[in-house]
Amino acid sequence: MDSNLNFILVDDDGINNTLCRAVITKVFEGANVKAFQIPEEALAYIQDNYASKEDFFTTLFLDINMPSMTGWEFIEEFNKFPDKIKKQFTIYMLSSSVDNKDMERAGKNNLIKCYISKPLKRETLKVLLLGEG
Repeated sequence: MDSNLNFILVDDDGINNTLCRAVITKVFEGANVKAFQIPEEALAYIQDNYASKEDFFTTLFLDINMPSMTGWEFIEEFNKFPDKIKKQFTIYMLSSSVDNKDMERAGKNNLIKCYISKPLKRETLKVLLLGEG
């Protein structure tokens, strides 16, 4: 399946980023996937690369537990971006956290589409982005 889809991965675990990239590119051949292990670098990239764009829709998978900045702190900073930037993103929390509070918090946050448990699976990706399943 060919794709011009854009993805950003924000997770301090490089192995998980590699696995996610593999899953995404198997489902969406030719997808553009950028991975960041440092959340602050992802925020800087978004600010630098999306402020002048329109309709450059991107799916962002965000981990919760990271050393320099949590996923929740990332969301707080992301929320400070202008609507022009925010509307170009669909954000999914992708975490190994089994804390029900994290799942509930993700469900209540209007910037987060939904909470997904690691690892990202092809079937999950197809359901989320293609409505298959």
